[in-house]
Amino acid sequence: MDIEAVIWFAEVVNAGSFVGAARRIGQPSSNVSRRIAKLEDHLGVKLIQRTTRSLSLTQDGEALLPMARQLTRSQYQITEWKDSLSHEPKGVLRLTAPHSFAREPLTQWLLNYRSKYPLVRIELIHSNDYLDFQDNRLDFAFRQGPLPDSSLIAKRLFSIEYGVFATPTMIRAGSELKEPNDLQRVPLITAGSIGKVFPWRFRNTDMLPKDPALSFEDTAQCIQAAVSGLGFTYASRYEASPFIREGCLEEVLIPFRPTPIGFHMVYPERKHRALKNETFLVAIQEELEKFGVPEGLVS
Repeated sequence: MDIEAVIWFAEVVNAGSFVGAARRIGQPSSNVSRRIAKLEDHLGVKLIQRTTRSLSLTQDGEALLPMARQLTRSQYQITEWKDSLSHEPKGVLRLTAPHSFAREPLTQWLLNYRSKYPLVRIELIHSNDYLDFQDNRLDFAFRQGPLPDSSLIAKRLFSIEYGVFATPTMIRAGSELKEPNDLQRVPLITAGSIGKVFPWRFRNTDMLPKDPALSFEDTAQCIQAAVSGLGFTYASRYEASPFIREGCLEEVLIPFRPTPIGFHMVYPERKHRALKNETFLVAIQEELEKFGVPEGLVS
């Protein structure tokens, strides 16, 4: 039995493609495909139905998947235990963060960490979704908003102030906005994840944008579109503040500004935590102290 091929099978399912799994494993996609095919031959069953555009699991593939994922978790735990014995940080540090935070300031923080600990390999996944820790072999996740109950540890880094922004010209040209639902009458620029628009949260109410003019995954693109005069966008005051200072954007519906939303670093409790994880926790705390509390954030 090719145990590694079983683990690769789980990676293919988690990634949604052979190419994505190969990228995560660090192998050519042809090697991954060939190993899975040999595993299917050994088991005498078809695990994956392949098409040019997508893949789906057979009934036998569905049956194998939970066991394959358990193998993946066991492999990760063994690696974590081995790394915890080291006297120097090393191994793979795998993280996920929303697009906006991944872009700034997290990327620079990771570069600083890597400069200090060159034996640590860093993998950062940009995603606005709450990715599963076990399926994605995550060490840390940066997440905002209410967190689902779990065994994960959540360390609050700061809170984020949000608001609605548009150019002065766009604001003057539109009808008067007295309450959040009035926004449904003007062009909206929204952020979200694939196939999902995030609600706009206000004090004592939420508003789900209908038929947005533009939708992006990264709020930086939303702000860019708003600065271009294409509509109103909901974004953090931290990201919008440079454009407010330059007179490019103004905030509307200020009395309805929501309570600041908590932003957390999330990670699992480990009996044997690898040195790379311990040093990363210390590094983030040091970066936060240097970062201070910029406009639009609350300590």
